[in-house]
Amino acid sequence: MPLIDVTIYEDRLDQKSRDELITRLTDAAVAVFGEDIREHTWVVLKGVPRERWGIAGKPGA
Repeated sequence: MPLIDVTIYEDRLDQKSRDELITRLTDAAVAVFGEDIREHTWVVLKGVPRERWGIAGKPGA
């Protein structure tokens, strides 16, 4: 069972982008492993506030 775990700024996860990410990431797993894997592929999207995400030693906000 593939588990695809994505952590991203929460403000980028509107309904459209969430749906598209889940669909496309699942399709990518299917392209590699075959159609039988689709029903066993999990995608988890974790939204993190920018002020709690550090980049190059600084908050992302």
